[in-house]
Amino acid sequence: MRLLKFSALIFIILFFAAGCYLLPIDENTEFFALIIGINDYNDGDVKDLKWCVDDATDLRNSLIDNGWKDSEIVLLTDGGATKSAILGTLTSFVAQAGKNDYLFLYYSGHGTVVGDASGDEPDGSDEAIVPVDYIDGNNTTLILDDELGEIFSGSSTQKGVFIFDACNSGGFINKALNTGGLNARYTETANIKGQATNGDLDITQFPVLAASGQYEFAYENSDLQHGIFTYFILKGLSGLNADADNDDYITIRELFDYAENHTKSYVEYYYGSVYQHPQLRYPREFVDILVTR
Repeated sequence: MRLLKFSALIFIILFFAAGCYLLPIDENTEFFALIIGINDYNDGDVKDLKWCVDDATDLRNSLIDNGWKDSEIVLLTDGGATKSAILGTLTSFVAQAGKNDYLFLYYSGHGTVVGDASGDEPDGSDEAIVPVDYIDGNNTTLILDDELGEIFSGSSTQKGVFIFDACNSGGFINKALNTGGLNARYTETANIKGQATNGDLDITQFPVLAASGQYEFAYENSDLQHGIFTYFILKGLSGLNADADNDDYITIRELFDYAENHTKSYVEYYYGSVYQHPQLRYPREFVDILVTR
């Protein structure tokens, strides 16, 4: 189980579609992927995890197997995954990426929920990911959803995806929609029950995949040697297992459906009940995004 109330994740993946068409990818498209995995935290009061580095490393290798280039991917694990390194890399990516380029973010590690100091959260809480140099009890050493949202609000591109394998990771979506148990996988942007300006990672141009609901754990499992959600993301990418329509490509919907169904089945089998419900959030205009190249 990945604790600090919000255990591991940011994983972001692939092509974004707007309107009724996939945005074109051509020889001029540049790809930017940041993949993060943290097992061993500097502060001895922060519980170490077991399989987050494996999550990140194997996802990097899976992307390369599916057409990504090593030069397009930045992998930050353990001691390299400091707050400054994560925010600096993301800021650089957003500054470099033009409107035809592609952004991908994945995170596997601890996450947490803290009190909202800025007053922009309806429920009074901020979600945060936990960099390796987090100091227990010092919230300024976390990376808040507000900070991520501010960086990506300046993005010029609509091609991208975020993936979070973490406890409470559904809270990185719009919390105003997540108050009644299971969350709808499709939300028609924030104009329904709470605005996208509530401080969560409500970036309307990118789909967000979360390993669990806002108030749920995201489990890692020693038999699988991975976070359960990430294991089935990897399994779906391997051998095009998630290619439901057999067209030799995998899209976000196909990959999420595969990982969601298998995660819920595995958790139910292993723990005797379904305690983990992966989430997919995307904007009204979303059609689908290719994961494989």
